[in-house]
Amino acid sequence: MIIANILSGPAFDRIEGPKEIAIEGDRILVSDTDAPSATLLAAPALVNAHDHGYGIATLACGAPDDALECWIPGLANRPETDPELEAKVAFGRMALSGIGTTVHCHNSLRRDRIADEARAVAAAADAVGLRVAFSCPITDRNPHVYGDPSPLAEFGYPPELLEAADFGPSGAEQVDNALAVRDAHQSDRFNVQLGPIGPQWCKLSTLERIAEISASEDMRIHMHLLETERQRQWLDHEWPEGPIRRLDAIGLLSPRLTIAHGVWLHPDECELLAERGVIVAVNTSSNLRLRSGIAPVAAFIEHGVPFAIGLDGAAFDDDQDVFREWRLFGRLQSGMALTDQMPPARILKAAFADGYRVFDGQTDYGVLQSGSSADLLVLDLEPMVADRLNSGTSLLDLAFARLDRRHVKHLVVAGEDVVRDRKLFGFDFDAANAELIAQARSSGGDDTIAKSEARREAIRCYYRDGRHMRT
Repeated sequence: MIIANILSGPAFDRIEGPKEIAIEGDRILVSDTDAPSATLLAAPALVNAHDHGYGIATLACGAPDDALECWIPGLANRPETDPELEAKVAFGRMALSGIGTTVHCHNSLRRDRIADEARAVAAAADAVGLRVAFSCPITDRNPHVYGDPSPLAEFGYPPELLEAADFGPSGAEQVDNALAVRDAHQSDRFNVQLGPIGPQWCKLSTLERIAEISASEDMRIHMHLLETERQRQWLDHEWPEGPIRRLDAIGLLSPRLTIAHGVWLHPDECELLAERGVIVAVNTSSNLRLRSGIAPVAAFIEHGVPFAIGLDGAAFDDDQDVFREWRLFGRLQSGMALTDQMPPARILKAAFADGYRVFDGQTDYGVLQSGSSADLLVLDLEPMVADRLNSGTSLLDLAFARLDRRHVKHLVVAGEDVVRDRKLFGFDFDAANAELIAQARSSGGDDTIAKSEARREAIRCYYRDGRHMRT
């Protein structure tokens, strides 16, 4: 039992309390109390609506921030490590930041062993205690660039890599593998989703099958879409009617679909997405680090497109701090008028209610009242209120401006302790992180890094020359 102030939905527009909060099974009980004002704040467990579960940051693996298409080759430098250990470290870092639910867009090192990797990620989720949506990766097109890769050779792309391009299983086999993963691991806390990496990386026939299965099996889809200007250019060239209308024509747009990024969406496309009930997961830090742009959230709001907030494994400082992500998002989207276009309450709705919708489609997450799910975050406000002189500064405004992952005290998911007194309850994070780094250092190689650098510069020349828009 704790005494705490409460930040709760559905409005998320004030902090109330103090209240007495108890946990019974996987539910909470909330009651009034005469206790003096608390310095703790109870809030819903945080939601990370789009991530990749990097136990070791991509920057540390030799993938420096760059334009997305030039950054992607650096992912080849990811070392071979125990996939369960890597996922445990990634999920543990999130939990210490207050995240109770994450969407894990799995980056498979080998698509022919996705069943083993999924089993490892599911075990890690169970060990840490998080709710995880597992987006099963599907890709069968454009492994090097969008379009014809043959000009890459003249720009210095390693020829042996062009010759060795192989997706492993076909697109149809990858979809079947995703269904097998769902059958093996689906649960209330591990929600398997279809994960076409993006329309530029999937054949149209594969996307059509994904749309059919999503409808017939009521299975969610999580897909990158229009993250960069070059993706926009290539897709417009490939599909003159526009990528959103083409995807709608094959039945892919529905309330079961989440698109990550959506930076280069047009207003009329936002209107169509809203009509179909599609949700967008916005990733502000990642889009800035990879020079993709800033999502048109004002258009989302104008047309009624729901949106959530994700870290994409690329938060500023590589620390998975959701609170700082909220602030960055808010400052960039608040506008320059006399009225704030992105007040804290609107951000919190995106972060909690719409974020959890990305996990399993539910829209009522974040209400803390008796009978609600015991997905609870407890924050220590004392360090940030020491200089508060009076009630002129609301507690919500103060918390929104100052909270960071250091204020996380307890995290409970489905009634079970995940973080207690600022330490992971399930395992020793520091020991696991040290073991993961040791594994990574023993498997790295300068040859891979040299090839990724050559690929990066060749790809830069390819797009700079406009080759992606030529037939």
